[in-house]
Amino acid sequence: LRALSLLTAPSGAHIAGPEFDPFYENSGGYGYTWFRDEAECAKYLLASDQLLDIDLESEYEDIVSFFIETQLSDGTWPHRVWAIDGSLAPGWANARVEGSDKPEYQADQTASVITFLARILTTRRESLTAKEQGHIERAIDDGVSGLNDSVGGNNLPERCQNAWENMVGQFTHTAATFLEAYAAVSQAPVESALQRHATEQAKQLFEGISQLWSESTGHYVMRLDDGDEDHRLDSSTLSLTTAFVRYDEAVGLPTRALSRLESHLRTTLTQLHRRSSDQSAGGLIRFEDDYWRSGDQDKEKVWSVSTAWGSTAAAEAATIFESHDRAGVAAEFLSIATELYEYIQSDGTFSTEMGYLAEQAFDDGSLDSAAPLAWPHSLRLHATGLLAEKDALPAPKPSPSGPTTQPRWTTGEKYGVGTVADHNREDSSRVWFTLTEGSLTEIRFPRVDLMNFRTIDLLVVDTDEDTEYTARSHNETRVDDTSDTVRRRAEIVDTEALVFRHVITETGDGRGHQWTLTAEYAADPNHDALLTEIEFNAHDENEYEVYVIANTALTNTGATDRGLRVGQTGDYQLVSRATETYQDEAETKPLLIDENGEEYSVAVALTTTTRFDWATVGVAGSSTLSEFFGAGVEPEPEDQLDDENIVLVGLLGSGETVTETLSIGFAEEADTAGALGEAAGALTRGYETVRSEYIQSWQEFLADKPLPKSVQRSTSLAEQYTVSLMTLRAVEDKTFLGAGIASPSVPWGVAVNASEAKGYGYNFVWSRDLYQVFTVFEAVGDLETATQSLEFIYEYQQDSKGFIPQNTYLNGRTRWGGEQMDNISFPQVMAWMLYDGGLTFDDVEYSYHNVRRSADYVAYNGPQTAQERWEEESGYSPSSIAAEIAGLVCAADIAVQEDHLADGLIWAALADSWTADVESWTATETGTKRHQHTPYYVRVTRHGDPDAGQLRTLANNGPTLDEREIIDAGFLELVRLGIKSPDDTIVRNSIKAVDNTIRVDLPEGPAFYRYNGDGYGERAVEDEGAPWSIDAKGKGRLWPIFTGERGEYELRRGTEDGSLEPRNLLETMSEFANSGRMIAEQVWDRQHSTDYNWELGEGDRGCNTIGVVNGAVCETRARY
Repeated sequence: LRALSLLTAPSGAHIAGPEFDPFYENSGGYGYTWFRDEAECAKYLLASDQLLDIDLESEYEDIVSFFIETQLSDGTWPHRVWAIDGSLAPGWANARVEGSDKPEYQADQTASVITFLARILTTRRESLTAKEQGHIERAIDDGVSGLNDSVGGNNLPERCQNAWENMVGQFTHTAATFLEAYAAVSQAPVESALQRHATEQAKQLFEGISQLWSESTGHYVMRLDDGDEDHRLDSSTLSLTTAFVRYDEAVGLPTRALSRLESHLRTTLTQLHRRSSDQSAGGLIRFEDDYWRSGDQDKEKVWSVSTAWGSTAAAEAATIFESHDRAGVAAEFLSIATELYEYIQSDGTFSTEMGYLAEQAFDDGSLDSAAPLAWPHSLRLHATGLLAEKDALPAPKPSPSGPTTQPRWTTGEKYGVGTVADHNREDSSRVWFTLTEGSLTEIRFPRVDLMNFRTIDLLVVDTDEDTEYTARSHNETRVDDTSDTVRRRAEIVDTEALVFRHVITETGDGRGHQWTLTAEYAADPNHDALLTEIEFNAHDENEYEVYVIANTALTNTGATDRGLRVGQTGDYQLVSRATETYQDEAETKPLLIDENGEEYSVAVALTTTTRFDWATVGVAGSSTLSEFFGAGVEPEPEDQLDDENIVLVGLLGSGETVTETLSIGFAEEADTAGALGEAAGALTRGYETVRSEYIQSWQEFLADKPLPKSVQRSTSLAEQYTVSLMTLRAVEDKTFLGAGIASPSVPWGVAVNASEAKGYGYNFVWSRDLYQVFTVFEAVGDLETATQSLEFIYEYQQDSKGFIPQNTYLNGRTRWGGEQMDNISFPQVMAWMLYDGGLTFDDVEYSYHNVRRSADYVAYNGPQTAQERWEEESGYSPSSIAAEIAGLVCAADIAVQEDHLADGLIWAALADSWTADVESWTATETGTKRHQHTPYYVRVTRHGDPDAGQLRTLANNGPTLDEREIIDAGFLELVRLGIKSPDDTIVRNSIKAVDNTIRVDLPEGPAFYRYNGDGYGERAVEDEGAPWSIDAKGKGRLWPIFTGERGEYELRRGTEDGSLEPRNLLETMSEFANSGRMIAEQVWDRQHSTDYNWELGEGDRGCNTIGVVNGAVCETRARY
C-alpha cells in the first residue's frame, strides 16, 4: 500500500514505476500509466480489500473515473497515458489511435480494464450512485464492442503485441484476459442482453483457447505466430488461472480443462523457477530465452511480477481445485504459492533496502531496473490476502525473545536539551534531543513532545577473546556508582549555543583497561537529523570495538516498532518504523495527531560516514542482547524484527582509536527511505559545517538579548543565564508556535510504562508554566516569542466559555481537564503586559473576546478553585486567588481602554472585593501550637474559613493534617503580582512559618519544600531513594524554584545582605544546576547514603529542565 501510494498521481492513477527516460530518447521509461498495469493493480486491490478489509473505497472511485475519462471512441484504451491528466503519452502500440491495421496494439489492456469495471459493478454496486453505475455500464458496453472487434476468425484475439511488449502473435495471455473480461461482464449487473452476449463470447473464447494447448508438452503455448506454435513457457500464461476461475463461476469448467490447467501450472511454475547456486536469490523468469538486460549473466533473470503472479496463480488454483474435490492437487499448489511468496517478502530476493520490490534480480542477488513497481506490489498484496485466508503465509523465522515486562521510559535526569534555534523559519529543523549523564534520551520529532528513542548510548568491548570486558556509556540505575570505575560526565561545550558533549572515562578496572570516549552533538539546520561526533582513545594498548545502541520508542511508544538492517556485509544501515499505521475509527481517535488531524507515523535511521561494519536488530531485554552487552559476545545478526521493543546495534569501528560521525535521521509517514535520506544529507554536509551553523542559530537568537548587569561580573551566573534563556526557547514547538512544554522529560521514567501511544510526563503545555516563560521573553524584549505563547493559549487551549484546562497536548487536546483558576487567569495578565507594551489587538492573533471569555469565567466561578497550583487540593488558595485578582484587574484595564466600560467596572470591583477578603478566606487568626505568629496564610482552605481546623489527607499517600498546619509559600504570589506589600504583617508572619517549616539551608544556600507532608518525590521508606510511583510512599524533596520565588520576594523587599540577598539566591540556584547547566525540579535533602548514591543538594532523577524553574532563574535576572 505504501509503494502504491508513492506511485499515485493526483488523478488517482498510478505510474508503473519511478524509473523514467528523462530525455525521451527511447520513450522507454516507466513514468506513465499503462492501462494493463493500472487495471490489474486495481483488480488486485479490490480483491485484497475483500480479503483483508483495508477500506480503499476512495481509491476505486478515482481509478474508475480515470478509466471512463480515458476510454477511446471505439471503446478501447490506448497503450499508455500521462498519469497526471490521462493525455496520450509516447508509445509504440497505438495502432488503434492511429487508425492502422498493423498489430502494434495491445488488446489485453482493454480486456483488463473491462474486467475491473465489471468487478467494481458486481462487488461495490451498493456504494455507487445511479449516475456512477450508468457511466460504468456504458464504458463496459463500449469496451465489449472494442473487444469484439479484436477477436479473430479462430475465436482468439487477433495478432497484437504481448504483455511484455516485445513480440507479436496470438498470445495465451491475451486470450486469458479476454476470457476473464467476458466472464466478468456476464456476471455483472448490466443489461441482460449484454450479459447474454458476454456469456456467448466467453464460450467461444474458451473453445478458441483449446488451440493454444500443446498435447506434446502438456502446457499452453506462449503464442501462435502465423499459425505456428511457440512452445516457450511464459509466466504471463499464469493469467489463465483467474480466467478459468471466472469462467467456472459463469459457465462451469469442464473436467478436461481443469486437468489441462493443472498440467500447465505445474509445468510452468516448475520450469520457470530459478534459484541461484548459493540459494541466496530465486523466483520465476518472465519466459524461456528471455535475455533482456541480462548483462554478464548467461541465464535468464528472475522477475518480481512473474514471481508474484506465480504465487497468486498457485493460491487461486488451490481454491479452484479444492472446489472440484481435488484436495491433493490443491495442497500441492498451495505449497508452491507459499514458497514463491517468500521471494517477494520484504526480506526476499526482490526487496530493496527499504522493502520495495524491484523489477528484476540477478543470480548474485543484485537488483535491476525500477523499484518500486505498482504491478508486483498489488500482486503481492493479493497473494498475502489469499494465503492469509488459507493460513498458508510463510512461517516467520525464529527471532530473539524479549522480556515479558512492558517497555519503560528512562531517567528524567537531564543534562542538556538541544534543537536548532529556527522556530520561526518555515522549513525549520524538527529534531530535538535531550541527554542524561551517559546517553542521548528521548530524541523528539517532528514535535517537541513526540519521543522516538528511549536511549542512544555507546558500548565498548575488548576484542581480546580471553576477556569478557564490556562497558556501557549509560548507567541507568546508578546503584553501583561507588564501585563503577567508569566515570560519566555530560557538559555544555559552548555557553552561547546548546552544544553538549559526553565524556566517558574508564579510570582503570584493575584488569588493565583504560580509555576515554567522547561524543558531541549538533542538530542539522538543513535536515531532520542529529549528528554525533564520536572519538575513542585507548590508553592501555588494547584494542576495542565501539558500538552504538539505540532503543527505539517511535511516536511515544516502545512496544510495537519494526527494526530493519539494510545493506550488505561491511556496509549496513539501520532503520526503524511503526509496524502499522493507525486506522482512525469513529470511536477511537488517536491522541498523537498533527495539525490536520492525522496520526503521526515516524521512521528513524542510523548511519555513519563509512556505514556500519556489523549491525543487528534486537529486542530490548532479550537474552541475546544481554549476553552481548555483558560479555561482548556478538549475537547472530537479525535483519528484521516486528512488533517489538526494538534495539538497533551498529559497530562504529575497532582498534586503539575510533573516530566516526553518527547520523540519526527522521521522516514522517513511516518513510524509512526518507529518514535515511535526512541522515545521509546531514553526513554529506559534515559535522563541522553542521556544528557551525547550529551554533550560529543560537548566536543569532542571543544577539539582541544582552546580559543583565547583575550577571555580567560572574561567569557562572552569566553562563546559567544564557543557557536558561536558550533552554526555554528550545522546549518550544515549531509546528505549534508558542507551545512550550513544561519539561522534555518523563519524571522517574524508569518506573513509567511506555506501551501506549500517548503523551507522558511533563511533555504537555500548562498555561501557568507558559506564563512564567512568557514573563522571561517579555522582560528581555522578545515580544514576538512572548506573543506567540499567548496566541497559542487563546487559539488552542481556551474554549468558548473561557475555560482553559489543566494541561493540553500541543494541538490543544485536553490531557488533564482539571479547573485551576490560576491557569485561567494568567493569560489575562499576559494580554495586559503586551497591551501595556504597545501591542494592540490589530497586532496579534487573538481579540478582546478571548480576554473577556476567561475573565468572565473567573468572575462566575471564582475565587475558589477545583485545584490549586500543585494540582491536588480544592478550595480557597492564596496563590490561585492572587492570580485571579491580577487577571481581573488586567482584563479590566484592557476593557476600559477598549471602551468596554461595563466589563471593566465589574471585573475591577470584583478584584477589589476579593483583595479585601483574601485574608479572611486563607489567613488563620488562631494558628496552632507549632505556628503562633498569627495571622499567617495557609496553603488552602476547603470552605474559606481558615480557623475551622478542617482535616485534609494530602495527596500522594501523604498524612492527614489540620489545614492550619499545612504551610507553603504560595502566598508570595500576592506580593509578586502587586496585591500585597512585601512588608505586610500577614506576609511577614507567613514568611516565618515557611522558614520554620519548609526551609532547609544547604551548603549551596536556602532551599524549600513545596509544603510539609508532600509525598511527591523519591521513596521515603522501603528502598529509600527509589523512583516515585503512585502506589509507593514517597517524600517531596527540595525545589529550586522556591529559591527563585524567594529571591523575587527579597528583591521587592529590598534585602541587601545575608543568605537571602537576591544575588546570593541566584548563586544558590546556579549551584543547584548540574554540569550541563540544567536545573532539577527537586534536589536531594538527606546527608546519609542510600543504595541510589544520592548526594545532598544533587538534582534528583525526577526531571531537569523544568520550564518554570529555568523561567524563575531568567525572570529574576531580567528583573534585576
